[in-house]
Amino acid sequence: MYKFLLSLVMIFSVSAFGQIIPDYKANYTFTNSKVSMEGIRELKTFENNKRTLSFNAKFPLGRIDIRSEFQESRNFISSEEYAVSARWTLVKQKRMLQFDHDAKTISASGKFTWLKELPDNQEIFDPLNAQIQMRKNVISGMESFSILLPEIKTGKIESNDYQLNPDATCNVGDQSYQCRVVKRERPQENRTTIYYLAPELGYMIVKIEDQDADGDTLLEMKGLL
Repeated sequence: MYKFLLSLVMIFSVSAFGQIIPDYKANYTFTNSKVSMEGIRELKTFENNKRTLSFNAKFPLGRIDIRSEFQESRNFISSEEYAVSARWTLVKQKRMLQFDHDAKTISASGKFTWLKELPDNQEIFDPLNAQIQMRKNVISGMESFSILLPEIKTGKIESNDYQLNPDATCNVGDQSYQCRVVKRERPQENRTTIYYLAPELGYMIVKIEDQDADGDTLLEMKGLL
């Protein structure tokens, strides 16, 4: 169950660098060897630069809700809270990351519990809002970059390395898009993730392919809402 949930968490989230990625709401399907589901990804903006990015889906005998809360201005993203809630029949799992920028700490609760200091002069992202920063970096013209994420089990800060690959055509329903393709390497997990970004849709993620020792996982956009 943990590996399935981790796979789902890690693959989940027109402007120039320094600008705000626009809000959106869209239907996506998620499939791997164990489960198939359809859900909604949504990016919303509230007052005082607060934003949320979420994925909510149901599948036979269960559901999952993933949510990132963060502050965003034109030049930075500051993580505040990241939460995952999942249910299979009578089994429930919850996990949460909280970023306390005043105390300079990051803590986990739920399935994993730990408290770590936030490193100085480095921005730490969560698995969802890291995708917002990835899009901003690609829009700015960066061809390779790294994003720092906490390992959810231990709190260890780990680098995720991204590289722009050749463009590819992606289909969403009966519409085709020429997509920018970004490859992410997580050598500490022997994991590779491919993101397909559609410039015509504000560099939205229209497809994610994830490969690791447990098999392949696919997330695809089916349409905007």
